[in-house]
Amino acid sequence: QFSANMNVELPWGPGRPWLQEGGFLGRILENWRFTTTFTWQSGTPLTARIVGAASSVAQGASGTLRANYSGDTIGVSNPTIDQYFNTAAFSIPDAGTFGNSSRNLIVGPGSRLLDAQFSRDIRLVGTRTLSLQLTANNLLNFVNYANVDTVVNSPTFGQITSVRAMRSMTFNLRFRY
Repeated sequence: QFSANMNVELPWGPGRPWLQEGGFLGRILENWRFTTTFTWQSGTPLTARIVGAASSVAQGASGTLRANYSGDTIGVSNPTIDQYFNTAAFSIPDAGTFGNSSRNLIVGPGSRLLDAQFSRDIRLVGTRTLSLQLTANNLLNFVNYANVDTVVNSPTFGQITSVRAMRSMTFNLRFRY
């Protein structure tokens, strides 16, 4: 995971490089802050497994039996939601045997997020302050896959089954006294 933060006080208004004399435009633009966070994550390791195998169910632990791995390349050149990895590389082991696939053999989908916030405090009379805040999550609206079906005997094996939240924005107005 890589994460970077940036905090900036915008350069307009008294004591700043631009619009130092204030005026109407200076009063509107002064004291704004901008904060952003960028996060990039590589994919989570996943394991191909079998659900409902008689040997697992008899032991009370369905879903722990691993699949057979053929040795073929797992990654595909252009993953889609219908085929995130090469499903032909995995198969159901023969009855009464264990699969030869190792744990964490499949690299799951990574994610990238850019979150941002604009905020400003407007001083009123005395100790009263009006705070404005606009927050955007997933500002660039990247599609971030969340879950991949790794159950070999599932009809959705190898498919993306959910995505993370799309862009959302929130505006807050707070009066402090």
